[in-house]
Amino acid sequence: MSNKIYTEVDPYTGSSIEEDAPTNSNAAGGVAMPPDAMMKKKKKKNLLDARTKAYREHARKLQMRREKKSMREGSFQSSVLASVQEFGIESLLAEENLDVMRSIVKSKQAKNLKFKDGTMKCDLMTASVITQVYDKVNDSNKAKLKPMMNGKKADFLKLQNIAFKVAK
Repeated sequence: MSNKIYTEVDPYTGSSIEEDAPTNSNAAGGVAMPPDAMMKKKKKKNLLDARTKAYREHARKLQMRREKKSMREGSFQSSVLASVQEFGIESLLAEENLDVMRSIVKSKQAKNLKFKDGTMKCDLMTASVITQVYDKVNDSNKAKLKPMMNGKKADFLKLQNIAFKVAK
């Protein structure tokens, strides 16, 4: 610390300040920097001219990178889509649509039902009403309802109309 003729005082607390950090002037509009810092000269950026060989080489490398990235993303996206579509589809695993409808009621989420002429999405309300009606009817009527559940889409829609009429 250097010998000072005066003591520097903090205006807020009134206590003396001991400052060992070097100071530099910022009056000329420059940036305040520590005295040991050196400024590096900025290099001029070389712009690529479309007429040069370097530009054609650069464009070719960019195109190769884009193609490689799109191939990677395309295969990744298709694999993710395939795995997502397979995930949670009990209709392909279950033998009967009644089991799938019970899982719809349990999970409170619409799922696909598999029929002889395609698939159809079934919501919670429909699945709940049909399973309740199925549980309440006698064995001879259950035998009649089973083929309607697992047959064609038109049969299932008939069963749906009957179930909603009975449930009222």
